[in-house]
Amino acid sequence: MFLYVLCLMLCVSLCSTDTLTKNLLRVSDEYYAHGRNNDLPPCRDCSCGERNEEPRIVGGSSTDVNAYPWTARLIYYKSFGCGASVINDRYVITAAHCVKGFMWFLFKVKFGEHDRCDTGHVPETRTVVKMYVHNFTLTELTNDISLLQLNRPLEYTHAIRPVCLPKTADNLYVGKIATVAGWGAVQETGKWSCTLLEAQLPILSNENCTKTKYDVTKIKEVMMCAGYPETAHKDACTGDSGGPLFMENSEHAYELIGIVSWGYGCARKGYPGVYTRVTKYLDWIRDNTQDAYSCLYKSWSSLIIEQRIIMWLREQRPHSRCILSLLQPGASAALGEKAFNETKETTTAASGNIESSSNTNSSTTSTTTPATTFDQEMLDELYQDSQNRCNCRCGERNEESRIVGGVETSVNEFPWVARLTYFNKFYCGGMLINDRYILTAAHCVKGLMWFMIKVTLGEHNRCNDSRPVTRYVVQVVAHNFTYLTFRDDVAVLRLNEPIEISDTIKPVCLPQITDNDYVGVKAIAVGWGSIGEQKNHSCTLLNVELPVLSNDVCRNTMYETSMIADGMLCAGYPDEGQRDTCQGDSGGPLTAERKDKRYELLGIVSWGIGCGRRGYPGVYTRVTKYLNWIRDNSRHGCFCSD
Repeated sequence: MFLYVLCLMLCVSLCSTDTLTKNLLRVSDEYYAHGRNNDLPPCRDCSCGERNEEPRIVGGSSTDVNAYPWTARLIYYKSFGCGASVINDRYVITAAHCVKGFMWFLFKVKFGEHDRCDTGHVPETRTVVKMYVHNFTLTELTNDISLLQLNRPLEYTHAIRPVCLPKTADNLYVGKIATVAGWGAVQETGKWSCTLLEAQLPILSNENCTKTKYDVTKIKEVMMCAGYPETAHKDACTGDSGGPLFMENSEHAYELIGIVSWGYGCARKGYPGVYTRVTKYLDWIRDNTQDAYSCLYKSWSSLIIEQRIIMWLREQRPHSRCILSLLQPGASAALGEKAFNETKETTTAASGNIESSSNTNSSTTSTTTPATTFDQEMLDELYQDSQNRCNCRCGERNEESRIVGGVETSVNEFPWVARLTYFNKFYCGGMLINDRYILTAAHCVKGLMWFMIKVTLGEHNRCNDSRPVTRYVVQVVAHNFTYLTFRDDVAVLRLNEPIEISDTIKPVCLPQITDNDYVGVKAIAVGWGSIGEQKNHSCTLLNVELPVLSNDVCRNTMYETSMIADGMLCAGYPDEGQRDTCQGDSGGPLTAERKDKRYELLGIVSWGIGCGRRGYPGVYTRVTKYLNWIRDNSRHGCFCSD
């Protein structure tokens, strides 16, 4: 049922033997053997807490297939150990003891699963890119709650849907019948269940729980007890830790009221199960999941009829948080501006009147107009933000005089340049194209463990003690690159957190048209690469100005004609050499200044014979050939306006 944590060094303060710790904390030994009114902003055309309606089997027996589609299963290094619950498209909630002290990148989460032993069924799987663990300690067992951010948003289906969070924080649920679900053991020393099990349990008051065999000091305000302490015929058990305790509310939606936490044994008389009380953590959950879409309660329309409502997008970008404000009668609030990539007809709506004002040189005028009804169609329109643009401009170089010819750039002169490290060692460059994605060469990432790649931004001198902005990579999408031909040498890296656009960190612009060959254009390559063959990497960011060659001219150099594909671009001085990119510059940008003084990405440093050799100009991935692919694989990020 709960948290079987194998933590011998902390066992002294909890119990006299390792056995008591296991009886309190209900995670499996196998799991640990490998090492170590507050609902969220509604932004999705879906309803939370919808159970798939088929008759359920009560009394600790098997559920119907996908009866509770928010139930998830945590895997750590290929071993099942805990349960979890889907609360929105990017986060699952579980117990802190299930994840604390473990390496987040070894977790997997499985969804839409009923029979975990069925090898013929392939459940939806996500990896974990970030963990938020509350102030949990094994000595007190309080604050046993954590959030896991997934590497990709979930697509809601019949088998995968989120559970609702409680609307209010003051409901104690005493006397209510709740349901606990999990794949845990069917008895204290038994094996784990292959199929998802459920049991119906009454909620006890904390006062009554302290009158059981538990020590009075063990039951805290942030905990909740459920079960039958007198008969002890139903309970959660080993392997159920982190799973949901939920109940049907008045709107016939299921809301999460508890998280399986701890207990003494499984279904022992005098020892009901102890759960994390979710209502005590609603603000914490909301604060740590602001970048996700949450589902609405089915009754949102009646809520709008009863109270005034104002809604707008706080940030105009994909996965923006939506703002839902309920106002008391007679109250007012300011409406934010709405901006879309395309021209769209927009409507401002509320249940009362809307007052607008405009300023002139001499006076301010105000007008009051009746508001349009805030209906579902209007809501749908506001949610169509997948093409929204950030409030920023791409390709803006920081204007200080640059030093050309392969020497040092000014500090943060090219604010889109990124540095890739693998096992904390610098090896490649990249460039920021939106707030969530880095573009680089496929040969920089192919075959590597993505979770060991770090990206630093806003950096000039990589050898000093400055602390640049750092992100981890949570997904690598590489094109069909092979070392035989070096074609399609392009990849995008998804970052674990969005980047805040600033003076020192800005994205480069992507080309606007695909048929520009840039022949004769003076382009700039930037990187921390070697300053010559067999030489060390540069500490400071360098740049070199290079003319773009036509592919016909490039094929007439010392390269074999077949080596220069249409998806490549050559730049440099083949007749004299001397200026070129080199080792360590791979994946970095080749850019050119546009008429509007902003910089556009032409190429990605790819390959070449030596560095600065005569007859061998540098070869770059031609970005215009991959624009659709780049946009398709980075659409979850926020692009600045061109």
